[in-house]
Amino acid sequence: MSDRPRPSRAGFVAFLGVLVALVAGYLNDCFSGLGLSPNAGQAVPAAAEPAKPAAKAEGRVRVVVQGEQCRVGEGSPLRPCDAVCAEQAAGTTVEIEATAGAQRAVDALRACVQGRGAKAQVVSE
Repeated sequence: MSDRPRPSRAGFVAFLGVLVALVAGYLNDCFSGLGLSPNAGQAVPAAAEPAKPAAKAEGRVRVVVQGEQCRVGEGSPLRPCDAVCAEQAAGTTVEIEATAGAQRAVDALRACVQGRGAKAQVVSE
């Protein structure tokens, strides 16, 4: 018999080495959670902050139509819908709550808002 290693034994050892490396890579997150990773005590750098939702909310206006009159939001007084439409800037989204409004007032407000370059969404719940 010779003292040379058999090729099948070398292949098996190589397979085990690759398997151990794959398992260690897969469980790397677990090791850092247990404090076994060299970077376990370091803070992870934060990614770039996404756009703030408050900035998105500024471009959204809710208009409530009651009869032939309109109000912006909940606490403002009723006014003519033409005056409310004139205040809307291009690029904003106007949510028109139409549950208590006359159909012609809702349609006129929607057409006016779209004519000013704003987006109109009619909400009738």
